[in-house]
Amino acid sequence: MYTSTSVKFTFVLSTLFVSSFASSAVIVTNSSSTFAAAVALQGGSVSTESFETYNGFYSSPLTGGSGDSAWSATAVGGIFCGAVGTSQVLSTNNPVPLTISFASPNVFAVGGNFFNTDSNFNIIPGNITISVAGVSYVYASDGSSTSFGGFVSTSGAIDWIKIESIQGGPTLNLYPTVDNLVVGVVPSPAVLALGALAGAFGRRRRN
Repeated sequence: MYTSTSVKFTFVLSTLFVSSFASSAVIVTNSSSTFAAAVALQGGSVSTESFETYNGFYSSPLTGGSGDSAWSATAVGGIFCGAVGTSQVLSTNNPVPLTISFASPNVFAVGGNFFNTDSNFNIIPGNITISVAGVSYVYASDGSSTSFGGFVSTSGAIDWIKIESIQGGPTLNLYPTVDNLVVGVVPSPAVLALGALAGAFGRRRRN
């Protein structure tokens, strides 16, 4: 089982580190190329959901993707998709946590652009908590819609990821928002090699 742990993580400053908790190990990176390389090294592939075909309110759950990359988004009060600049993004209808679940046992990596918005989809800098299978990472969003956060499990499939805006005050309602959700699928025979991958990335960091 995964152990619930909280780790400080700043996308702007962090390049890569490996976190090991009990039976879980997660490679965390703010580099989309490092994320893709970690999946590709195990013979896996990534697919990206840009949410461009979604707009307006949806009752929960909202589903999308296909095959191993299929996802399901849930939030109390429903899901709302709107525009940030020229991009459609996925958010919540209320300022509550957003959970994205995966049914496939072959999902071992999840990434994307994670940030806060207000009720009008303006980007608001502030803290966000991202929980991946019981391991929680708290980071300071810099107000950009393009900062990347990637999570690669080296010990078990990722069933869900939860994104929660840390509210800044009683009158400020922040909505967790996601763009360009990237799902990394690793074939089952390659799963046992993921532990060695974590060690390789850990050694690279110390050099």
